[in-house]
Amino acid sequence: MQKSVLDLDVRKKIFQTVEAFPGSHFREIQRKTNLSTGSLQHHLNFLVRHGVLSEVKENNKVRYFPKFFSSDDKVLLGLLRQRSIRNILLFLLIKNKANHKAIAQFVKLSPSTISWHIKKLEEKGIIERNQNGKKTYYGFVIAKEKLVHLLIMHRESFIDKLVDNVCDMWLE
Repeated sequence: MQKSVLDLDVRKKIFQTVEAFPGSHFREIQRKTNLSTGSLQHHLNFLVRHGVLSEVKENNKVRYFPKFFSSDDKVLLGLLRQRSIRNILLFLLIKNKANHKAIAQFVKLSPSTISWHIKKLEEKGIIERNQNGKKTYYGFVIAKEKLVHLLIMHRESFIDKLVDNVCDMWLE
């Protein structure tokens, strides 16, 4: 009789953690599961090799997802896992479009940091820059409903009051 990949409790625990917090990186999973580095790495590699989880490598981080996630959802959830980027996207959901200064004031980050995050969001095709005379505004390229759907579906995994407020606003 062949054993299931998830028969081991430790693998089941890792899978359930990634399922509850899709887009988490190694250290987040380690904190949530309390597994040693070597053990977690071994079991994550096993789950990826056997097609239960997938990994997305970006810069120096690897994010883990259940296999059934689309590549677009993986990109969005990976970005939403970053608090500053998440706050920028939530602000744009609320305002529909905003200029650099308004985003910086809302997110409470330096203008240069906002520029860096905006550039990343533009490169990923999430937002775009629009000129209106001398003013520059940023708005969504993707359907806002797609972003809202992911936020609502994974709301509890963010543990963020702003996410809760935006989700409540969209659900009303």
